[in-house]
Amino acid sequence: MDTTFFPKTVVNIDGHTVNVDELAKRFILIFITLKATWCPVCPQLLLILNYHGLKDDCPTSFCDPFDRTRSITEIPQEEIPLNRFLLRQEAFFIIICPGPVELVRQIQNDCNFSNSHFVVDENLSLATSINLRMSRNEIWPCIAHIIPETLAIHPVFFGRGPGFYGYRDLLTYLREHRLQVEDNAEKLILKAIKVETRLRKSVLTENSVENIQQQMQADQQQQEHREQIFPFELLSSIFEYLEPIEIVRSVTATSRLWRAIGLEVIIMNLKREIKIVSESLVTYPRTEDNKMPYFSRIVMLKQKNKLIGIYELEQQINYLIKIVEISQRLLVYCNVV
Repeated sequence: MDTTFFPKTVVNIDGHTVNVDELAKRFILIFITLKATWCPVCPQLLLILNYHGLKDDCPTSFCDPFDRTRSITEIPQEEIPLNRFLLRQEAFFIIICPGPVELVRQIQNDCNFSNSHFVVDENLSLATSINLRMSRNEIWPCIAHIIPETLAIHPVFFGRGPGFYGYRDLLTYLREHRLQVEDNAEKLILKAIKVETRLRKSVLTENSVENIQQQMQADQQQQEHREQIFPFELLSSIFEYLEPIEIVRSVTATSRLWRAIGLEVIIMNLKREIKIVSESLVTYPRTEDNKMPYFSRIVMLKQKNKLIGIYELEQQINYLIKIVEISQRLLVYCNVV
């Protein structure tokens, strides 16, 4: 299935065109196929996901009505806050089921499965295109991730039956996906802090008494002409996200004092972006046994209104990467080791 691709658009049960390509860039886009409208087992997966955090009033346990043992499955309450965040803000779902429309609509209403588009695959053309057609009127039950940019299909869980739903695999997949992004963010933050420290060292050098005295002498000797300290390209890179382009043009003829100011500005912005990314991480700090803080961290961030999805987090990370790269170029230019 890794070489199978999802179509760029589908039509949902309400007749609206769904831009799959856009959704895949904004969320961890998951599709879930239901075998057929007459299958009572498949919709149970949607209800179980509701129980595990998609809905507010989560039970502490549930009993699979199709499990002959009638065993009770406990739902770890400490995991609910993280599950709810992942299912509501990180993920978005496309539920695919053969027709007829009225029966798919009934499943949609009975399950009350939010954060999703239901797609009725009347002639199984969609199932055929993604290699999941099971028979003339059935689809292979599957959970899969639609990878952004390429729309390649990455399987998460295949098959479905009593006690065999794949919801644990899905929740684990969502957690690990977030964890991977945050691990990369944590490494970037450490790198950015080191760069910030080196920049501060450069500022101290620029602001030393000796340098200031030298600058004052140079100012007296060169009243009409000032040497350009920074290359124009580098100044443009620094100020393109800090100030309007007019500012860039105004500082092309600069001095050591301007350089010190530029370093202070870049440090200020670097520090701000480090703080923004750090405060958006939900899997840090880890517990003593390196497990994710399922409860306290999520609640704390929610209270501070800093809970953001993976799409927005990756935008913040990319912005920090940009500032770090510019800062490193500054360090090279200033000969800071």
